[in-house]
Amino acid sequence: MSLLGLIIMAAMALAMAAVSFCSVQAADYGPNYAFKHFPFERQLAANGFFFDEQSSVSGRGEVSIKGKFKDRAVDSKGWMKGYGSINLESLRSMNKIGKKVDFSSQSDLVFNGGQLKNSKSTKLPFFEKGIGASVSERFNLSQVEKSESSIIRSVNRFNNTMSFNTEMAFNGLWAIKNMRGWSINMNKSEQIYSGSFQTEKKIEFDDSNKV
Repeated sequence: MSLLGLIIMAAMALAMAAVSFCSVQAADYGPNYAFKHFPFERQLAANGFFFDEQSSVSGRGEVSIKGKFKDRAVDSKGWMKGYGSINLESLRSMNKIGKKVDFSSQSDLVFNGGQLKNSKSTKLPFFEKGIGASVSERFNLSQVEKSESSIIRSVNRFNNTMSFNTEMAFNGLWAIKNMRGWSINMNKSEQIYSGSFQTEKKIEFDDSNKV
């Protein structure tokens, strides 16, 4: 056999080996799998997702703050806007690994000399096997000193907790509502205050000890 023939046969053998290797990869991960993406996707699955935000502001003028976290296990959103003198320290973080979600927020607010409005809500959709739980707040104030914290954890449909704590002194309107369930099976509590008040409020949902 000529030297040219040997070179052609060797090239064909290498090509067949390459086709066989690619076929093995496709069989392992499916016909639409992009093999070059696998290490990156596996790393995301192992590490999960983490977000952390810290804010500090002091001054006088217009205020506009918006925020939202959206997940199958935790839904938190809200806004605050107005005009006046404000001092605000806030911290929000969310850590998700697999189906487990941990969310926490903390804030210290001092405001006066104007008008400040807000509306916010936090929902725990998987609470008690999916009947759900939520806490919502709204206010329209001319003066406030407020310290607030909340912690939410969702592991699955049988292990969920949510706590909300606030201490405040204010002039204006403040309303807070918590709900468990929906429709005719709903249990809810709502409080509305208009005037000058000092208040402490603690709310906790926990289904981790239920079968």
